[in-house]
Amino acid sequence: MSEISLKARSPFAGLSTPGRHGAREGTPGVSLSERVGLGLFVISAGAGKANDVAAKVLSATGLDLSPGPGRASKDGFALIGTGPGQWLAVAEGKAALASLAKLATALKGVATIVDQSDGKAVLRVSGPRARDTLAKGCSLDLHPRVFKAGSATTTPVALIDCVIWQVDETPTYDLAVPTSYAGSFWSWLTASAAEYGYAVE
Repeated sequence: MSEISLKARSPFAGLSTPGRHGAREGTPGVSLSERVGLGLFVISAGAGKANDVAAKVLSATGLDLSPGPGRASKDGFALIGTGPGQWLAVAEGKAALASLAKLATALKGVATIVDQSDGKAVLRVSGPRARDTLAKGCSLDLHPRVFKAGSATTTPVALIDCVIWQVDETPTYDLAVPTSYAGSFWSWLTASAAEYGYAVE
């Protein structure tokens, strides 16, 4: 009997076609790309252990966690506050995964860590019209005085629950969405970006 070989498939496979789309005049206002190869993990502090988690994170990784929503990052490893005592850990590359492994050891007894790498997909939305694109389906105030680089939160975008964080002032945003809603989210996002012209990388 022949062996069945399974290969990981992007939740956006067959949806994203590289190149320029939408309005053709001028430079595309939005750039879209999938962030592949990320490790995504939910860290949840035990009851009354949030301060202990913050102390152990600082000792193990050098990252200083803010008490509220926000993003702390270093060398490809980021922790994004998603709620009281809860963070989404994003690891990119071997060094970042090593940091996560070190942190997991340090957090034994004070927090749980659940792998969400296959449960969430991350899209990067960047460019001068990225804010306008997201604002069409997001009630969050994305004005740079309110939401800027380092800001993060959980919020519905196009009625789909997302974790969103701002990477830089371009502006560039990363959005983690449930893989089961990837097709619906992509359809909404590309329709919203079409009037500005968008490039898929």
